[in-house]
Amino acid sequence: MNYSLLRILKFAFQDFYRNFWLSLVTITVLVLALLSVNVLISLNAISDNIVSAVKEKVDISVFFQKSASAAAINNFVEKIKAMSEVKTTVFIAKDQALETFKVKHEDDPVIMEALKEVGGNPLSDTLIIKAQNSEDYNKILSVLSAAESLKIIKYQNYTDHQKIIERVNALSGKVEKVGLGLTVLFALIAVLIVFNAIRVTIYTHREEIAVMRLVGASNSFIRAPFLVEAIFYAAFAVALSIAVLYGLIMLSGPYLSSFLETYNFNLAHYFSQNFVQVFSAELAAAALLNVISSGIAVGRYLKV
Repeated sequence: MNYSLLRILKFAFQDFYRNFWLSLVTITVLVLALLSVNVLISLNAISDNIVSAVKEKVDISVFFQKSASAAAINNFVEKIKAMSEVKTTVFIAKDQALETFKVKHEDDPVIMEALKEVGGNPLSDTLIIKAQNSEDYNKILSVLSAAESLKIIKYQNYTDHQKIIERVNALSGKVEKVGLGLTVLFALIAVLIVFNAIRVTIYTHREEIAVMRLVGASNSFIRAPFLVEAIFYAAFAVALSIAVLYGLIMLSGPYLSSFLETYNFNLAHYFSQNFVQVFSAELAAAALLNVISSGIAVGRYLKV
């Protein structure tokens, strides 16, 4: 059994190197298919991270009327806190807000002079509300818009990050479709090239195969080297695609980091964290694809 396995591996390596240029073309197409998959994974990871980061920044700032009593404001705050849709609330008293404002603009003489001219404290008590989910903001806004709430609320500022989220999702959806289309295209081309590569290999070894059949070699033994060769294609393609992918990430690192540092995301770190899951799945898929196409080629062009 071990001897047969060694012979199968030997025949597979021989076929691989005898048809080196054909093997190189096959591997190149497989690398392109795998790179399109990795680009798709990268774009999905980036868009998911951006959406999550934007969602974290969504909040509602409620500014209270100066005439509103402390009791009324406290009752309102407790009412908002009790809502199941609310994740956190932060109350900022107007005096605290003024001190923070002064510290922030202490180096700006124009603003500080304007503040002196205004006199007193122009700021209001503020409540910052963060929802459990982005979908919960509509319910919170409906409470803020109620007549009883408007009696003490001067105005509310809802930074509508939802539109940004929708745009990012729409863009990532379009990119995903294009990436999926490219992946399918390269996969189909890879199937055809692997299919024809095995056909050429079979043709160049037709006399050896005939001899093997005459001496009683089993069908599985004759098929095995071609299937192993197909797995070689997949293994080399995945290894090259990993090298090319990390090379591209390193080259584009300065540009990506300047864009993604705001969202605290590192693409190289993402692939390193998910290295086994991503590339083992790609290896399994590429090997299965090649074995199937090789099996069809062998079954069709070898009457064994």
